[in-house]
Amino acid sequence: MKISIRFLILICACAQLAGCTDLARRVRPYTYPPDFRYIERDQLRSAMWRLAYHVRELDRAVDDGKTPQEQREEVLKQLDGMDAALQTLDTSGGPSNHPKIDMNLPKFRQDIRLARAAAERDPPNFAQAHSLTGACVYCHGAR
Repeated sequence: MKISIRFLILICACAQLAGCTDLARRVRPYTYPPDFRYIERDQLRSAMWRLAYHVRELDRAVDDGKTPQEQREEVLKQLDGMDAALQTLDTSGGPSNHPKIDMNLPKFRQDIRLARAAAERDPPNFAQAHSLTGACVYCHGAR
C-alpha cells in the first residue's frame, strides 16, 4: 500500500509541475479524506479579489454622505457580495487545505450577519459594518 500512495503522490507532484491540473483533480479524491475540501488557488484568489472589492465599496458606502436609506441599501448590497464571495470558500465545517480560512471563516460570516442585522434596524446602525472594513486582519494580520 505504501508504494501505491507514494506513487500517487509522485504522480500528483509531476502533474503539478507539468501543469496537468486536470490529472491532479482526478487523483485528488483518492489522496484526501472524503470530508476534506481542496480549495484551488484560482478559486481562493477570485474569492479574495471579490471580497476586497466589496470591502472597499462597503467602506465607501459607510462614509458616504447619502441619505440613511440609500446608505442602508448600499451597505446591504456590499454585505451580500462579501457573503457570496465567502460562500465559495465555505468548507461547511470540514477541513480544507487552508487552515486559516477554516479557523476564521465562520466568525467572519457571523460578523457579516450581525452587521446586516444592525444595518436593517430602524434607524440603521453602520458601526458593525464599518468594523468589517478592517476584517482582512483575521487571516492576513496587521500590515
